[in-house]
Amino acid sequence: MPIGTSRSLTAITMSLGLTALALFANGMHVNLQTVSLPPVQMTALDLIKSQKYNEAITQLEQILEREPGNSEAHTYMATANLYRSRDFFKAQTEFKEAFKAGGGATFFVTHSHEMFTTSDVVDYCRGWLHLRKNSVEFSPTEGSHGFKVQVDQVTEFAINRLSKKAFHIKAGGKNLNFRGRSNTDLEPLLIVALYKSFKGT
Repeated sequence: MPIGTSRSLTAITMSLGLTALALFANGMHVNLQTVSLPPVQMTALDLIKSQKYNEAITQLEQILEREPGNSEAHTYMATANLYRSRDFFKAQTEFKEAFKAGGGATFFVTHSHEMFTTSDVVDYCRGWLHLRKNSVEFSPTEGSHGFKVQVDQVTEFAINRLSKKAFHIKAGGKNLNFRGRSNTDLEPLLIVALYKSFKGT
């Protein structure tokens, strides 16, 4: 075999080997990412955030068919139903049922980084407020203003005086202000009522 041909074959072989190695490495990277992905029901929260309520409900129904006792799926189902129908009274019943199943209540809220007034909020982030038996957690979808506190660390959880569409949580010496997605008086009332109900159980 001519020397030039031999060198060409060697170069091609090395190129193929490097390509295979790169594909293998990429494959390993994807597999590692897949392992670390959050549970399936977190995708439902992404759908709810995007206001794709019917898709979220369909996905959660599929989860509950496989896992009837999945408490988080029951919780997020109540969340999706609430924002789709704006039926706050029905939502209260559904969240209480989810709580009895081991879940609780979850809301998509705006967290103000400034004092809430009747005017628009300029400095804020959005995320998920999770009410569970022993804890209150805010998980932002952007920024780093998240927190998780035990119920006994909360010193006040109430509707704001200046705006009935907002509520606040006092914990660890901080006053944290929020507004619900619906931007109505009813959502804060529901959130505060559920917090008190869960806390007293």
